[in-house]
Amino acid sequence: MDYLKLEFFTYKDVKDYFEKNKIKNIVLFSQARSGSTFVTSFLSKYLNFKNENIFPENYFINEHFSYLKEFVSKHDNFFVNINTFVYRRINLKKKNTLFIYLYRNSNEILKSYAKAKKLNYYLGWEEYYKRYREFYPDINKRVSIPEFNHLVWQKQITEFDHAMTLSFDSLKDVPNYLENRSEIKKIKQINIDGNEFIPDMKNKINFSLIKKIYLFLMRKIDRKKKSVRNY
Repeated sequence: MDYLKLEFFTYKDVKDYFEKNKIKNIVLFSQARSGSTFVTSFLSKYLNFKNENIFPENYFINEHFSYLKEFVSKHDNFFVNINTFVYRRINLKKKNTLFIYLYRNSNEILKSYAKAKKLNYYLGWEEYYKRYREFYPDINKRVSIPEFNHLVWQKQITEFDHAMTLSFDSLKDVPNYLENRSEIKKIKQINIDGNEFIPDMKNKINFSLIKKIYLFLMRKIDRKKKSVRNY
């Protein structure tokens, strides 16, 4: 049987670590329906990142891993949220960068799946993550997909010089935190006013034309292999 042995930290712990270690960049790893939209919105501001340096998951959806890796390599002073690239994320090492995994109770994530299906905005998240199981044959196949994702992070955390596991529950004292998240009715809604969190997508990621062509070709070639390894 697989057991979760992660040490959990609060958002205040994250800020203390961020300042003490003079961290420049944050990469927030998450999984769908874990509260990452809310956490990205709050934590990036709490750590004083400027709007133009905040990159929610939307920026990297459907991209090849090489796109994300190139971004991390060439940029600085960024806050990035990623809920894909589960297998390859250990290849994102960078100095002065803190890698955070957002932990939310597995049952709460499963309830969010169920609600999304009921409200007709389910996007196949469970099926997507299930495809990563082949890369981790030693993880019990009977554990739920949210628990599987937690156990993958448990294997990966030691790969990073700076890494923490942030408890979603630690944000309960944050303004706009909803104890009863059944009030959330939209896929990117972060508070009770009903507005969705939609980032400004105006080309904040700068690559040369040659690099853009290279990344485009990498995505095309890899998709023909029908492997989730790089996505």
